[in-house]
Amino acid sequence: MRDVPLFSRLADEEWDELAEVLEPARFEAGQTIFEEGGPEQCLYVITAGTVEVTKSVLPGRERTLATMNAPTVVGEMGLLTEPRAVATVVARTPVEAYGIDHDRFLEMLDADSPAANKVVYEIGRTLAGRMAETDESISEIIAYLQRSTPHDRRDFDLFRDRLIEEWSF
Repeated sequence: MRDVPLFSRLADEEWDELAEVLEPARFEAGQTIFEEGGPEQCLYVITAGTVEVTKSVLPGRERTLATMNAPTVVGEMGLLTEPRAVATVVARTPVEAYGIDHDRFLEMLDADSPAANKVVYEIGRTLAGRMAETDESISEIIAYLQRSTPHDRRDFDLFRDRLIEEWSF
């Protein structure tokens, strides 16, 4: 797990501290790990397997944001914020993982744990990269919808309304 970028800057003693809060988890192929809008109580370090991340972009329509192979992490936003999943994550193959509980991690941050602070820094870097990819995907979707026929214009209006509602700062 030390080859996961989220943990790349941890010294041996910081890794040992973090390892104390890691809980093993397994997911079967097809099993939902996080449901968009549902609880996201853990960050999972995926050590084996493949997951797919999707987001509802219009009522009844989902967009695949990523297919990720181990080693990777999912649930990092819920580790730091209100623990609600912003996307659905489904195991595409059997998945082996280790979870870090939201409340336990916040306790580490409150105690000014160097390991937790380094993980937060890496989460920020990860989220910034994913946000850039999401911006590109949104631009592609908007361009597609703008080229749509007047009959399909309803999709553009729905997407615009949802984008304004959910993605505003």
